[in-house]
This record gives sequence, C-alpha cells and structure tokens, in this order.
Amino acid sequence: MKIKEHGIGLFIKRSKNLLFIEIQMIGKLTHNDYKTFLPILKKALKESKGLDINMLVDMKKFKGWELRAAWDDMVFGLKYRNLFDRLAIIGDKKWEEVAIKMFSPLMNGKIKLFKNREKAIRWINK
Repeated sequence: MKIKEHGIGLFIKRSKNLLFIEIQMIGKLTHNDYKTFLPILKKALKESKGLDINMLVDMKKFKGWELRAAWDDMVFGLKYRNLFDRLAIIGDKKWEEVAIKMFSPLMNGKIKLFKNREKAIRWINK
C-alpha cells in the first residue's frame, strides 16, 4: 500500500518589527500534522508581542483535511484570526476563494488569494 504524502511545512522569520510566517500545506492533513506544528506556531505568536504579523499559506499541494484536522484548523483560525496584519493564500481552487470571502469580515487584517507566489510575496511585504 502506497502512503500518500501529507504534512505541514513551517517557516518563521523575525525581524525588528515583523514576524513572518510561511506555511505549506501538503496532501490530506491529519490531526497528528496539527499536533506537530501548532505548538511551534503558537509559541512564535505568543512571543510576537508588539510585532506586525504577516502569514503566507501555500495551498497548491493541499488535498483537504481529515475531520479532526479540519476542526484543529478552524479552532486555530478563530482564536488567532485578529493577530495577522496580512494573510496571503496561494491556491487555485474556487472553494478557497469562497472561504476567503466568507472569513475576511471576521479578521482585522487583510487577506487575499493569489495563484502566484511572487505576487503574494510582493503584496504581503507592502
């Protein structure tokens, strides 16, 4: 039986006034994927007091969630949604566009969908 690739890549960069977080979502995510990466992400956010926070989420290789992982994602998103100044999503699926339109009013910061990583990086660094 072939094991399907899945996981979450996490990159965190701090500068004087900014915390930049990049996440790459790969395959169908599991609860264990979130148990691995959320503690690291939460620690970085907790230590970011006074910094602007920008996040880039690459969903090009994302295939969905197991039910418990979807719950993990929703709980995190609701709890931390107002911390981000800019949130760039890289994807090409219609449901991603719809989700952004639904959830953007719930956030203080700006959120935008991109098909191209370079354009997302330029926008997030404005």
